[in-house]
Amino acid sequence: MLTNQRGNALLTVLITSLVMVTIGMAIMSSTIGGAKRTEVRETDIDITYEGLKAVEEISAKLVFQLQPAKQLEISQLTPVNINSKVRDFIQTDIIPAYQSSDTIKCITIVDVSGNQASNLLGNHCGKANNLQYHTFGLDFLDTNLTRVYEIIVNTKNPDSEEGKVEKMVRKRVILSPIPSFLKYTLGSREQLQLNGSPHLVGNVYANSLGISEDAEYQLSNFEDKRVSAPFPSIIGDLYTSYDQVNYAHMKSLVDTRQFYPHIPTPDIMQDSQFTDISFDQTYGEEVGEVLNSLGLSLDQALTKVNLRNTITTNFLSNSPLFFPLENGLLSENVQGTVKADQSITIKGLQNPGVNLIVQGDVNILATSTMDIGNIISTGNVTISNGKENMSIGNIVAAGKVSIEANAPVRLKENIVSFEDVLFQSQNSTSSIDGNIFSGRNLTIQGDANDPDGENDEIEFDSVIYSIGKTSISNLNITGKHSPGDSNQTGQLILLSKGELLVTRMNEFQYYTDEEEKREADLLPDASENIKPLQAFLYTDSNATLYGVGSLFYVNGGVFSKGNLTVNAVRGDVDSMDDIQRDLYSNQEKKLSRFIVHYNKDVLLSKLDALPRVDSLSLISDEIIVE
Repeated sequence: MLTNQRGNALLTVLITSLVMVTIGMAIMSSTIGGAKRTEVRETDIDITYEGLKAVEEISAKLVFQLQPAKQLEISQLTPVNINSKVRDFIQTDIIPAYQSSDTIKCITIVDVSGNQASNLLGNHCGKANNLQYHTFGLDFLDTNLTRVYEIIVNTKNPDSEEGKVEKMVRKRVILSPIPSFLKYTLGSREQLQLNGSPHLVGNVYANSLGISEDAEYQLSNFEDKRVSAPFPSIIGDLYTSYDQVNYAHMKSLVDTRQFYPHIPTPDIMQDSQFTDISFDQTYGEEVGEVLNSLGLSLDQALTKVNLRNTITTNFLSNSPLFFPLENGLLSENVQGTVKADQSITIKGLQNPGVNLIVQGDVNILATSTMDIGNIISTGNVTISNGKENMSIGNIVAAGKVSIEANAPVRLKENIVSFEDVLFQSQNSTSSIDGNIFSGRNLTIQGDANDPDGENDEIEFDSVIYSIGKTSISNLNITGKHSPGDSNQTGQLILLSKGELLVTRMNEFQYYTDEEEKREADLLPDASENIKPLQAFLYTDSNATLYGVGSLFYVNGGVFSKGNLTVNAVRGDVDSMDDIQRDLYSNQEKKLSRFIVHYNKDVLLSKLDALPRVDSLSLISDEIIVE
């Protein structure tokens, strides 16, 4: 019995020892495995960081080479050679700089501008050719320098590390010959003053920045008042040119959180690329091109006298006149080109494409469908479309151009006026495919007395220049859809040398759902009846804009070369006289009455009448790590 007990005790000891050794080995194995997994995770993080750093460094070097007198300056680029120039830059300046890196396996750049992705370096960095790409299908690559590229960096773990860890870091960049102001949601080359609570989705530019919780407004008796509101909200970065004093002040606004408290404060960045436009030079060049295309080349200055003389000399002096009249009106059966040495009035045209060249005024009072060719006048052009559709080619007038559209009007080509331009859309949707050049003031408006609100609309795919003051009020501005491509819409880019006024937009209206529910951007739901203006608005002067009684909502951008002041509140407002009462309740988490949402589609625009630039701009888009 004693012997058996001793045997059992020995067996128990052996089994216990075996279990302890097994547990010990398991713990040791787990520790080693855990250490390896930790090492792999650390390596993963390290090489991802190296890849991200590399794509940012490559972007910065690309920006530098886009400047004048550098390898990729715009004067050396054409639609035919731009890809080969970018390829050479990557091969000669970028790849050699990373050849000794123990974390970068290879680098390439892929063109995704068209319908198919194209690796500019062929089979180099072969894995890049197996990736899935979003392509942009741009149909103007043969005539435009705009390109969309993906910078691809294939990382690897250092040779000293065990295991195999690779990452593909992809950064999409857009190269575009656009003016600098089109890169921003809102901006000012001087003082940007944000009073109250405007909401800005996209990057903001300010040479200097001021912020106040008090939004200014005006009563119906023109008395100036103020109302408190939350701080402004910016979902994007703040850009500035580096001035030490302005930068320090801007940083203090960020550090003291003088921004909307429900979202992160913006970061401060520097824009070393920013260049101003030359308004007068650009205006003269663009007007000159339009006039030249119509046989109206002005050898002297762009003046009304010179235009009148050129119209008379080139079209009316040495050719027979033709303007058959019936009861004082131009005959509706006229065909071809009308040439008149006196003012004419038109109520109908039976034949399409009739051109009008007139020494005097042109008055059109349409009550039926009309398809008009070009209108060239030494005086004023006045058009009233009452019932049916109307289409017009070019309009050139030494005087004013006024269009009242009670039924749809389509402007297929350009307007050049040496005086004011007025386009009024009432209870209809008109479209403007061409560009507009106003020698004085420009007014675009809907029906201010319409009880049904903003149901007046103009669709744009154009650039507009106004030498004088620009006023926009009481209508919807949308982008014109391209024929056959419902996903591609046009743009309105409006440049005003004088004051910019945007007034009485959705006055005393508000969104059905007033709460901010889209956490990513704090924008209204797309199903709301109030639609944004599809436009980029620029002024060479100062501007003051309001989202207090009005509801200012732009999908595009607003920029001022001078000072820009924005006043805005959040919430529903019924009248200016009762605004203090209306906003007495909390405005927090209510949709702002002044919203600008950046529309990056402008970066891929084929608009030809934009101001000339000294260099391509590089705009960073999304980054993907795979």
